[in-house]
Amino acid sequence: MEKKAIKIKSSLGADFNSEVDIQGEKYFIQTEEGSSKNPRITTRVYLKGQIIYSKEIDYGHNMDALPPDKTVRELMQKQHELAIGILKAEKTMAETTVSGFLEEVKALLGRNEEENALRVLSEALEHYTDNPFLLSYYGYLKAVVKKSYKEGILACTKALETLKQKVPFGEEFFYPVLYLNLGKAYLAAGRKRQAVDAFQKGLELDTENSELRKMLRTLGARRRPAIPFFERSHILNKYIGMLSHKFKK
Repeated sequence: MEKKAIKIKSSLGADFNSEVDIQGEKYFIQTEEGSSKNPRITTRVYLKGQIIYSKEIDYGHNMDALPPDKTVRELMQKQHELAIGILKAEKTMAETTVSGFLEEVKALLGRNEEENALRVLSEALEHYTDNPFLLSYYGYLKAVVKKSYKEGILACTKALETLKQKVPFGEEFFYPVLYLNLGKAYLAAGRKRQAVDAFQKGLELDTENSELRKMLRTLGARRRPAIPFFERSHILNKYIGMLSHKFKK
């Protein structure tokens, strides 16, 4: 998945306020100084109105707590920038770790070690419960390996819904593998019709996806007509099909 740039908007008034956009999630960071009766520097990080991180320095009882040649405002700025740095590092590390899990899973599947792949996914989901890709692979393997069809199909469906919420624009680029996994879960459950439907939806988004094409060929399914509200035999569907076949040669 392509990483989105990290965007930061800052306002340096009496307090330090920054809005940080990391992969579509907006974080608000605020650093403020307390009153003369409560001499503290407090930094809070908000996500959707909830505090997810806070740090506080109390220098009131010991002015020596301030570093030499540092004003309170300079200390505020340093603490504010540190909070932004920690947030970016944690989010980057989380994404790197998820990618590592997925690479390990794909390698295990390539060696037909489905049990081990499921074990890795179970561990990964303990830390990244809402990651749609981990969830999708988990659902497919839960159905195939453990025969837990209902749970597996539900996980694959939830993965698609989660991705829609996380990436509202351009999410179609990431859908094919999620439809592939959903189709495999349906197929394991003996629900061929729903499996074919899932594979076809994925193929509509990625017409050259070899795995989806292979699954449909194995099931003896034909691709959907180019214009669904016309019969497959309609002249327009035939013409578009001929053009499509010609350009794929």
